[in-house]
Amino acid sequence: MRSLPILLSLLSLLLASGCAAGRSTYFLWTAEREFGVATELEAEQRAVYEYTMAHQHLLKAREEHGYSDYGSAEAMAKAAAEWSSKASAVAEYGTTERELMLEEMGEAVPDAAKSVEEEYETPLGITEE
Repeated sequence: MRSLPILLSLLSLLLASGCAAGRSTYFLWTAEREFGVATELEAEQRAVYEYTMAHQHLLKAREEHGYSDYGSAEAMAKAAAEWSSKASAVAEYGTTERELMLEEMGEAVPDAAKSVEEEYETPLGITEE
């Protein structure tokens, strides 16, 4: 229990100093944690696309970190954390944040494909000869 404050102090010192290895390790750890949450919410079955993107970005972040390419590892870890959050949201709520916003807005955002079909009175992709 005493080691946790020491570990946090050391980690904050690494982040404050701008140490690339420390920063990428922190973001990799954050991505791992977010991915674990998505896994617990069964995102692998409920949010296949988002979960797969999170998993692949996490694998690439680990690979880049292993090759000491800390900048790329940090970027991949951030992307993995973001995709993991999206996978968690889809697994938990059954929809993405964007879809929820569109539902709330209702008709404020018309469906572009429908408006084109109505304007030309033909299904998209079909031309009249």
